[in-house]
Formats: sequence, C-alpha cells, structure tokens
Amino acid sequence: MTWPGLIRKQPYRGLTAWLPRDRYNPGDPHAGRPAVVIKVLQVERACIVVTRTSQHTVSHRGDIYHEADPKLPCCDRPGWWQPGRVYRVGFAAWDDEETREFATMENPLLNRIIEAYERRS
Repeated sequence: MTWPGLIRKQPYRGLTAWLPRDRYNPGDPHAGRPAVVIKVLQVERACIVVTRTSQHTVSHRGDIYHEADPKLPCCDRPGWWQPGRVYRVGFAAWDDEETREFATMENPLLNRIIEAYERRS
C-alpha cells in the first residue's frame, strides 16, 4: 500500500503489463489483457493504453499482428495489438496488486502501434 497520491510505478511510453479489466474496461469479458502505454498525460495523472487479444474469431482490421513474444507479459501466443481499442488509465493502475508482469516494449513494434493509433484519431 502507498500513501495517497504517492505512486510507486510511474507509467512511461512503452510500459507493458497485464491489466485487470476493472482498470481499463469493466465490461471486458476477459479478466484482463496485456496493455501497452502509448501516451502519458502527466498533468492528468493518466495514460492512454492499447490492449492486445489473441482471439482469432474477431475482426482484426487495422490491428497490429504480433508473434508470440515471451519477453512481454501474457504474449506467449500470437495475437493482435488493437489501436482501435484505447483506454484512459489512471496512474494508480500501475500500483494495483492485480497489475503484474511489467516489461518494456521494443521501439519498432511500439512505433507501429502508435502510428496506427494516430491514424485512427
């Protein structure tokens, strides 16, 4: 537990973690998803994240395909980063005890995700 307003983990662009659904989309049918920070809003103490899915049964138009990557949280199967599914997440999410498996995404993949997000905006 931290003092109110004190954050142990400061989110940064490229920070990847498994986020519980209550932190990004309470209506998600899954308990959580891998998410990557693509933008940090310091003044608002929030960040914009893109989530990843490994479901083959949904449309992946505009998504970024990603091979299995054991260096990133919960990316042990091929999947898609979904720049059309962006969420605003408060800094406190990164200190949530259910948020786990932190890593930093490599720039080539991160840049592709950010570019796809910016094209949609």
